[in-house]
Amino acid sequence: MGIFSGLFKKDKNLVAHSKDLSMEEIEKIQLSLKDKMDADVYNSTFNQACRLIPKGQYTEAITLFTAIEENTTDAHEKGNCQNQIGVCHFFLGDFEKAIEFYARSYKNGFDKNMMDDNIWEACEELMKVDGDKAKWSQYYLELIPGGKYTGKANKHV
Repeated sequence: MGIFSGLFKKDKNLVAHSKDLSMEEIEKIQLSLKDKMDADVYNSTFNQACRLIPKGQYTEAITLFTAIEENTTDAHEKGNCQNQIGVCHFFLGDFEKAIEFYARSYKNGFDKNMMDDNIWEACEELMKVDGDKAKWSQYYLELIPGGKYTGKANKHV
């Protein structure tokens, strides 16, 4: 286990699927967890960074997640940080950068289903931006061959 293992709680599978939650709902969840978490864990760099996301402080969150990513050797911890960095880039509207970090997270073995969802969602946003459905569908297929959105992607290629 790496130095940041306590921050990630990977053994307890404490991963929130926030795709369908509003920023206000995410903030409420995080605030409700404050009383249930050990103070040392809650005040960790990882959790500090997570609390910045619903506040729209994406650049600051990226800085903290990057610091953690650079200082851990645990692939799951790296993947978790890479996912969160991708989320920040997504909310900043930099969908290509988001995909880059989601793909890194995927390669590090972090929640493959979530990364599949995140990568496809970012590809769909890029399709809206430039209208090139074939390009971004092909990109998705290259990143995640056999992913759960393969059928949708193949319709555009």
